[in-house]
Amino acid sequence: MAGHLSYFEFGTPDVAVASAFFTELFGWKVQAQEHGGSIDTGSAVPGGMHRDPGPPQHYLYFAVDDIEAAMKRVVELGGEVEPMRPATEQWGAFVECRDNQGLPFGLHLPPKATA
Repeated sequence: MAGHLSYFEFGTPDVAVASAFFTELFGWKVQAQEHGGSIDTGSAVPGGMHRDPGPPQHYLYFAVDDIEAAMKRVVELGGEVEPMRPATEQWGAFVECRDNQGLPFGLHLPPKATA
């Protein structure tokens, strides 16, 4: 498993307000849409934003080479794994987890590079 930060996402009640805040604060390029959008921080780690009616929160996803094996290992170590989101060609596969103390994090199988 690689284990490096590969994607982050913000869940926020108002995507437009959050987009404006982070654009002004950091100069990020946010491609906001009604329910979410993508974030270009100028770094190698892409981000996203989605509307979430609950309290604002962030998600950190760590790259893995085999998402099924990583999910199994989380459970073996006493953590919890949510159902995996459907994979996409553009973004790869994501699954939300909690460690053995309840700390949320995510696993990310990045998409295969195209030639």
